[in-house]
Amino acid sequence: METNIEVLKNYPNIDKVNGILIDVLSTNKNPPLQLISTLLNYTIPQIFSSLPNEVHINLIKVFQSLIGISNLVNVIAVFKDGSHENKDVLQIYWQFLQELIDDKLVVELIRTSSSPLEIKEIDKFFFKGKMFSIVNEALISNNLEVDNKALESTANYVYYLTSSLLKLYQNKCDLIITTNYMNSILKFSGGESFNQFFDVFFTRENWGYFLDSFALMKKFEKKNLIKKFYTLYISKIHLQPNVSPEKLVGLYNILNFSHEYLDSSTVESIILCGNRDLNKLVAMVLNDCPETQLNSLIFQLLSSWSSEESVNNEPIAIQESRTHILLQILSRRKGSEFLKQLVKSKVFLDAITKRLSSFSDNVKALGVAVADHVCILNGEEKIFKFNDSVDNYSNLVESVLEIRTMGQSEAWNNIKAPYVEEEEKEEITTISSEISNLSVQQVNSDDESEDDDPSIPPQVDVQSPVYIKDLLQYLNVDTKDNNAYEMRRKALTEGPTLLRRKSRSGNEVQFFSEDLFSSLLALNNHFNDKDFEVLKLNNLIAVIVANPNITFYVFKLLLTGDYSLQQRMQILSATSLAARELRGFKDDVVTKSFKQINFPSQMLPESLHNKYMQLEADNTKYIDNIHTELQNSLMEEASSKAQDEILGKGKLVRISAKLKKQPKQQADPPVISNYFKIIATNFYFPLLNVWYEAGSIDIGHYSPIFIAHYIKTLVLIIHCSYPSSTQLRDMVKEFLILSCSIIRRLSSDQLQLIESIVTGILLIFDIIDGQYLISYHHDELILIQSWLMITWETLIDEKVKSLCAGLLLQISELLQTFERTLIDQTNSLF
Repeated sequence: METNIEVLKNYPNIDKVNGILIDVLSTNKNPPLQLISTLLNYTIPQIFSSLPNEVHINLIKVFQSLIGISNLVNVIAVFKDGSHENKDVLQIYWQFLQELIDDKLVVELIRTSSSPLEIKEIDKFFFKGKMFSIVNEALISNNLEVDNKALESTANYVYYLTSSLLKLYQNKCDLIITTNYMNSILKFSGGESFNQFFDVFFTRENWGYFLDSFALMKKFEKKNLIKKFYTLYISKIHLQPNVSPEKLVGLYNILNFSHEYLDSSTVESIILCGNRDLNKLVAMVLNDCPETQLNSLIFQLLSSWSSEESVNNEPIAIQESRTHILLQILSRRKGSEFLKQLVKSKVFLDAITKRLSSFSDNVKALGVAVADHVCILNGEEKIFKFNDSVDNYSNLVESVLEIRTMGQSEAWNNIKAPYVEEEEKEEITTISSEISNLSVQQVNSDDESEDDDPSIPPQVDVQSPVYIKDLLQYLNVDTKDNNAYEMRRKALTEGPTLLRRKSRSGNEVQFFSEDLFSSLLALNNHFNDKDFEVLKLNNLIAVIVANPNITFYVFKLLLTGDYSLQQRMQILSATSLAARELRGFKDDVVTKSFKQINFPSQMLPESLHNKYMQLEADNTKYIDNIHTELQNSLMEEASSKAQDEILGKGKLVRISAKLKKQPKQQADPPVISNYFKIIATNFYFPLLNVWYEAGSIDIGHYSPIFIAHYIKTLVLIIHCSYPSSTQLRDMVKEFLILSCSIIRRLSSDQLQLIESIVTGILLIFDIIDGQYLISYHHDELILIQSWLMITWETLIDEKVKSLCAGLLLQISELLQTFERTLIDQTNSLF
């Protein structure tokens, strides 16, 4: 071997190099370290690019060993800081490495590695990411091009590892080795690698391999894995959205083995997902637990459901999820002796009492819902009677799915079967297509006009849409249609008026509103109209105003739909402007989009009016303007106090009439009679739930912009709810909880987000009694005050700085004013 090394150092011809490579391969052993080093330092830089195919293949086979590839990567690591002068050599090494990494590499390395040390090194080098980390640094610092798909991205590399692991299972590799490698993949890069792994292994063909490895794991490892499996994979991949009952039953039959690992900690994590389908599935799996274990879990859930932390500080969306899974589990104990005794137990009675003692109507309502449902399950009369507030949570009481045992093949078929929505609109769609054939088209051909150009085709007068289905048809017209522009334009300009008129009678709007909203949201500006975005926004507003119950569907689109940032901003803008219109506010952008049918218009002729008023196409412009007006009104009092401090109280100051305080915008009576009830149930809380179901909002670089707009929407809805919403205090509580969770990780350069949060809290100070705030939200106010004191000096925007100063002043004054109340509260603890 030493002779071969000396020969290589003297730059032999290609035939001699090939002969040495063949000798090494014939031994069926790992190549010596000295040989690998010599090839890397002498042979590869000189002749790699000119090697014949046979020699090229033999060189790759020699380096497809642990000692070969690890030394090659170590050489590349020298270049990772980008300071090495010879970039051509790096390019050769990089090209060679990409050729080494193929689908059979890991399997071959395991086959030729005999010692436990080598097996462990393969795990560290490949599955724990050492090689990928070094290569990634070299790529970034030297701007190398990637030809090997496995090295293009972290996601691709994890898929490569997972596929290699699958081949190890298929080749019946030692199960302990494959299990260790599996654990490394699951921990590689957080949730993404976890889900990628199960995309491959949670299948009919490969699930058995995972279960074999799962059986070898320790119990605490199994519990942690099952927790992540439900919360990261099942919740986000298989239960989003439109889950059929058959799929849930199929998942139950595959996953019922996991019941022994579902302890209270795991169930708590599942609750935080806020996924009701996941709650149903877990309740089905828990039903297989031994009765003693399940009874103990129910008492633990009741205790956490009624704990002070849950009742007073937990977001209502999480409380709903907690209540829902509790009801699902209890419903499956119907007729049991345990359930009959439960209503008499101290744990249950204390839990209901704590809920009913809350000052929040929502918290009370959840307590009433559980108490009454348990009575119904026991065949007894309900203790309480549902009023309007409690009825908001009647949807939490869902019938349980029948558990049906089925074979593995049928279960997998149910899991993989696509969800098909029932076609309820087939008959009406057919009628719509028949009616469309009867539409009248009139050609405007004034032969006496001197302005007519024979090169321009005659203009077509498209009939105005009469029914909502016509409106939908006009919006979805094929852009290649000769009348496409006129039809779409007619729909966008007349849609707001038609929708409001149709909402007064019949159920046509309710029937088509989901399809209409989806179509409008997906509509693009194919004809490049300057006012397209305004028209689109006004139609989205009109759909919500005409059918306020559609907000549940709208927020579902916001949560699960594949939409751009602009489309998501449109959803939020449409929601807040629709809420304001229903409240009775007259926003110009909305009122000018439709005609009041019952009364003649008070506007100037359109051509003259447009000279004085231009509607801008920016989706956030209108919300920002309304938000600014709200800020100005909230800051007037603080500004007046500051002026008194500067000038001195009691001094007479001459003030121009133009500087007198302007009256606030007055709202007409609400458009609908039940507005102050549905503003919370249909608008605020469903929108708030989006945050918790999504696990906060993260869309990358533009997250602060979107979250700021999201917060503005919540603020404007709270403003619309004042003064008579039945759940105003609960809305305030939820906003403060959300704000505190955001400001804990908020940086001072996210000015838009800071402005939105501060404006919302200023509004709360304006509409809620100070004593109530200090009594029930003292901790939140202290946190906000501390944050403002730290953040204020680092802000560079004067407007935002002024808002923060105004809020800090109000909080400080409030704490001083009610200092005696705080002292009394402190003394009451002793």
